[in-house]
Amino acid sequence: MGTNTSTTSKYIVGLLLVVSFMNGCAGIRPYPNSLDKNLHIRTETESGSIFSKVRATVNIYQVDTRSCKAEYQGTLKLNKPSVAVGIHPDSLTYLVFKFADYSFLANSSSTISYDTLLKPRAGYNYDIKVSYIDDIYNVDIREVHLSKPASRDIERKDLSACSSF
Repeated sequence: MGTNTSTTSKYIVGLLLVVSFMNGCAGIRPYPNSLDKNLHIRTETESGSIFSKVRATVNIYQVDTRSCKAEYQGTLKLNKPSVAVGIHPDSLTYLVFKFADYSFLANSSSTISYDTLLKPRAGYNYDIKVSYIDDIYNVDIREVHLSKPASRDIERKDLSACSSF
């Protein structure tokens, strides 16, 4: 195989990656997001290079507390600075935040996930700050009472902790 064929193949693979990125993941189910909005997700992503792009999403699962089985409800793209989301209050939810970093010149991609259980309480909102800046990601969740100035940080809990709820 000649050098031109090899170079052409690399360009085609790179082009396919770019097209796939621009179209998003066709296999994901969009989260219906029809409930009263009790999660407010603020997202900040920065790749650190003009030749790469970071995409953030959140997969939302309902969790059966008896069996600790998570049932996929859908995915939301976090492509705006702020997204309002409605999840069932007083029901255990498993949130999986995914950060996908695509480098066009290096023809590479990587994905990092942050997952946690959340059991939102009625009468509260949840302020979630999601960031991926220069290969460092962070997710902070804060519970805020609707009529009082009271709030508290929510610590990360693994899916295996579902029996403690």
